Amino acid sequence: MNIKTLNNFKKIIIYLAFYIILSALIVYFNLNRRYLIFNLGLSFIAYIFSNLALIKKYKFLTLFSLLACFVFFPNAIYMFTDFIHIKTAEFYQINSGKVIYNMDYINWIKLALDNLMILLSLVLSFETFVNILKSLHCYGYKFASFVLLLFFSLVNGFAVYIGRFLRFNSWDIFKIHKIMLGLINNLTINDYYLLGTFCLFQFLVIILFANLKSN
Repeated sequence: MNIKTLNNFKKIIIYLAFYIILSALIVYFNLNRRYLIFNLGLSFIAYIFSNLALIKKYKFLTLFSLLACFVFFPNAIYMFTDFIHIKTAEFYQINSGKVIYNMDYINWIKLALDNLMILLSLVLSFETFVNILKSLHCYGYKFASFVLLLFFSLVNGFAVYIGRFLRFNSWDIFKIHKIMLGLINNLTINDYYLLGTFCLFQFLVIILFANLKSN
């Protein structure tokens, strides 16, 4: 096992350990956050397949892993929409113009876990994208990386819209014809703004983490 493979394996173990610990805390405190465990698990599927795609020894494995990675990749960025489940009433109320905070520690643990689970998913989104670049031999080439970033931002933006509002899942990829017809016939101006927001969010997340990594 060479140094790069070993470092990659260590990174997978660290991310997986975080996932297990955060998931265990959700279960232990009996928080209503099981959907975060499920959604982050889907993000991990894309990340694991992106690592398998780096194994060049078997071309079939590389191709299959890339295809599977593409299907599950949008789940990583989708998780930021899970912030909609946060209820401000759990943390504070305004009574006669005065803010009264709820200091129940369980609510604040819930908020911390929300943020950590979603942050880990965004990190996996970046790591998965980097692995895709490496598997396609585009890593380090700015123009090719930028074109692929635009492409995946567009695809993932559509996927987030389809998943959140039309309630399709990654395994509904075989219904792509039905999904596309529905989009073509039903999209409104507001929907286009939503799609643009999701695409831009994916784009900026990758740029942000790329900037952090470069330093």
